[in-house]
Amino acid sequence: MYSMIDSTIQIQNDHTLEKLCRLNILLVEDNLLNAKLVSILFAEIGMKLQVAKNGMEAIEKIKTNRFDMVLMDMEMPVMNGYQATAIIRQQLKIDIPIIALTAHSMPGEMEKCLQLGMNDYITKPINADLLFNSIYKLTCLGKTGSGKTGNAVLPEVSIHADKVCNLGYLVGVTRGNKKIINNIVSVFFKETTKELSSLDDAIKGTNYTVISNISHKIRSAFAILGISVLDPVFKEMELLSNSTSPIGKIEILNRRINIVFNQAKAEMKAAS
Repeated sequence: MYSMIDSTIQIQNDHTLEKLCRLNILLVEDNLLNAKLVSILFAEIGMKLQVAKNGMEAIEKIKTNRFDMVLMDMEMPVMNGYQATAIIRQQLKIDIPIIALTAHSMPGEMEKCLQLGMNDYITKPINADLLFNSIYKLTCLGKTGSGKTGNAVLPEVSIHADKVCNLGYLVGVTRGNKKIINNIVSVFFKETTKELSSLDDAIKGTNYTVISNISHKIRSAFAILGISVLDPVFKEMELLSNSTSPIGKIEILNRRINIVFNQAKAEMKAAS
């Protein structure tokens, strides 16, 4: 069986996979695209994965099931990852390994997660090698995560300067599997179309909370397709919505997002 486990694990791949495939892991993630990507990566090597859409759902699953690890998104509706982790550690008194999955790379974010009792911290878009290495070390070797996993540099795909998509991340994380890449791209356009429609409605209704939540949520989805040109746009939209700035400024950013989204769709259609 072909392994996606990084060569830094000093153990035979078959033995490593055998240990990993015995694990029962809970992914707590409200973003369908991110959940789909992780599910595909796990399925490729035969690992078991259950999914919860928010912290509250995760707590209920943890109460009634035995998991070897939790992969915890930090920003979710109903109950976020910070709140869920606090309950797991302080109320349930469960020391299950927890890896924080977050789109934030701000100073102090890693320390905040580790202080809550998380064992490691990985930024999105997720690097499969780093994720599997952390899972292996925390479950099979019993080592505490360093909290410095971060994201390694992934292979780039040469693109023209006028293009907005760079599939380097997807090529790297899927080892160039075209079927998986096409699946992820299809899910991206389907789900992001819905999110952008909801964002339009939130802007029309000047619902700053929803604007902030959606802009944060889809930011990592765009990053999966390497659409980095929008990263500063999403950051500014989150900042403006959190400070309830004039809605006109947010409308301008939203138009930019839709232009780039349509350009990305045209690029992917032309490449198919």
